[in-house]
Amino acid sequence: MAAARTAAATRRSRVRPEEPVALSRRCGSARKVPITRGIMTASSATRVVHGLEAIIDAAAGVLSQKSLTATLDGMVRELRPIVPFTSLAVYEADHTARVLVPVYAVGRWVEETLAHRPGFDSSLAGAVVQSGELQHLDSWDTRLKLYTIPETSDDEHEAIIIAPLIAEEVVIGTLTVWREDPGSAVSFSGEEARLIRRFATLAALAYANARQREQLLEQALTDALTGLPNRRVFHERLDAELARGRRERRPVSLVLFDVDDFKAVNDHHGHPAGDDVLRGFARVLSGQARRSDTVCRVGGEEFAAILSGAGPDEAAEYTRRALTVTRDTPLGPRRITASAGIATADDGTCAAEELFRRADEHLLNAKRQGKDQAAGAARRISSGC
Repeated sequence: MAAARTAAATRRSRVRPEEPVALSRRCGSARKVPITRGIMTASSATRVVHGLEAIIDAAAGVLSQKSLTATLDGMVRELRPIVPFTSLAVYEADHTARVLVPVYAVGRWVEETLAHRPGFDSSLAGAVVQSGELQHLDSWDTRLKLYTIPETSDDEHEAIIIAPLIAEEVVIGTLTVWREDPGSAVSFSGEEARLIRRFATLAALAYANARQREQLLEQALTDALTGLPNRRVFHERLDAELARGRRERRPVSLVLFDVDDFKAVNDHHGHPAGDDVLRGFARVLSGQARRSDTVCRVGGEEFAAILSGAGPDEAAEYTRRALTVTRDTPLGPRRITASAGIATADDGTCAAEELFRRADEHLLNAKRQGKDQAAGAARRISSGC
């Protein structure tokens, strides 16, 4: 894969005259592993049988991992005893942009590997994605001279195996394995290449399952209409920010927003128009927030902003900007306004339920006082709440 990420930049490789041409390209991270050349100590048949048995044994462990990172860590842990290697990288194929996106790398030159996105048409890994066929290049293969990862050493020998990761008959990425040696030519045996191909079948299934689990988790935490975090995330984040406020003795402000007369938008213009208004209002609140703030959709037309480290004045200023932009920007078939309630816990020493109750109370006051305004900006909640 790393070969895949090797851009089409050529590098000169310094090798001893009596040795075959070697390239350097590297993918790796922090840990050095003993280098094993492509010499089999047992018979090929025995090696393959033992390797296949190890792959079968590895399947349960890799497939049982719940997170994508744990799955990738498990792949490395299980593959290394089967086929020793010095570096490994996993790439995800972006078929729209026609590039390979590095999602994982261990061994050597990890930062360089993760920083480079090889194209489908300008890398060995890209050729694997397009063909669906494994590539096996030993250190004397002249094709290695054409594909190198920028900023990696060109003064060592390497052998590479790039295997396609295929799920539901689609190449979703590549698994690239390197064996590197600064002084001597290196290679993978044909048996090792076949074992890596078999292992890649397992890896593709595990990767696809882990990715799907992460996507489902993200969906469970995200409001489908606006793309904002949902009510579940809101409660978790508010608890976390108040705990942080108590530790660091810093304020936390909560602003609750409600779109004024939203029912009239749906009644007169239809629900698609109402959806446009909610999406637009979500963009306004997010656009006025800081990177450290959390904006969530907590109900139908109700939104919340958790302002970490913000006192009453900062919360009032954020709210003023948000309401002004909402008032001045067409967010649907007609201009809309919103109301807001603000509550601040001076040093986080307040229960989340009480902070929410205070902000909601101020929101109701803003509605009663004529809408299109904020209430509660000057009120602080002390540790006595």
